[in-house]
Amino acid sequence: MKLLCQSQLFLVAWSATICVGQEIALVNAPEPALHTPEPVLGGSSSLSGSASGAIMPVRVPRTVMKPRLAIEDWSLLGAGAVLRFLDYKSTVKSMSDPANFREVELPQALARNMPGLGAFEASTVVANCYAYRFLVKRNHRTMARLGQWVNIGAMGWTVGRNYYELNEFWPQYDFLRQDLPVKQ
Repeated sequence: MKLLCQSQLFLVAWSATICVGQEIALVNAPEPALHTPEPVLGGSSSLSGSASGAIMPVRVPRTVMKPRLAIEDWSLLGAGAVLRFLDYKSTVKSMSDPANFREVELPQALARNMPGLGAFEASTVVANCYAYRFLVKRNHRTMARLGQWVNIGAMGWTVGRNYYELNEFWPQYDFLRQDLPVKQ
């Protein structure tokens, strides 16, 4: 009885490997020709090679989906755009007081020209978006996100430093503070 169970298990395993091999062969098989000539010898359609008796499934080509930007991608691009806007505003405000502030990274002619500076900041946002989409289309989403994180970090440090210096050195007027009369 033990030998019968072992032989039956072997038979099932052996037939399963044959079925897997047939499935792989069918997947890799070429498409059948619709108008095959009948063989000279007569016989059944399954033995003669004629495709007239067989119903073959039609293979539908699989369309390739373009990679789209996810919500994380849009949030990273939006953060970069907001930081560029804040950099523009802080640069314009600091350039209004040339005695205390000067631009270190950009040329002075660009920093003093507000429309030119705005065009520069807008063009960097557009170039950033195109570079990000370029990498995502070529299945380099991780590299695009990493590059955007580096960009956000650098811009965040620059904007933070600009606003820190503006807050530290800009003449401030405290309208909400009221001096209380001193009692004698």
